[in-house]
Amino acid sequence: MKTRIILLIAFFAFLATPISAQFYNAKKVAITEVIDTTGEVANGTKTFIRSALTDAITNSEGYVGYDKISFLSLEMDFDKTGNVSVATLTYVQKQEMEYILISEVTPLSKKSVLLSARIVKTSDGKIVASSSVKTTADIDYLRSACNKLAYDLVGAI
Repeated sequence: MKTRIILLIAFFAFLATPISAQFYNAKKVAITEVIDTTGEVANGTKTFIRSALTDAITNSEGYVGYDKISFLSLEMDFDKTGNVSVATLTYVQKQEMEYILISEVTPLSKKSVLLSARIVKTSDGKIVASSSVKTTADIDYLRSACNKLAYDLVGAI
């Protein structure tokens, strides 16, 4: 009886180790405000895209997305340029984030947009993954486009 209990405890400990390690070693991704170079995309749409990307990254096994980080105080042109400054990389590193997800939305017509995103490693500023997807500019389609985009990106890091 004692042997069975010990084996049962050992079995559960064996199972719990990889599961807990997955949460402790999750890659932290800072998700920036969505860049709109044309100024034609509504703020609500940009907020929705950022939220959907955060959800998609966080729901990917081994990743946690953070979108409560404000980059505007660091780089006022960030929303227009999409460039990552040394100050931004340093700030995100201090927040203990390993990666930054930078996303852009470009209107192609009244009904379609191009969503582009790249993941930058904070330690050296290199782009480690990049992807884009064309979609209908409707909230129902934007969520699935963000899911596809996140899937493409996390599969590369």
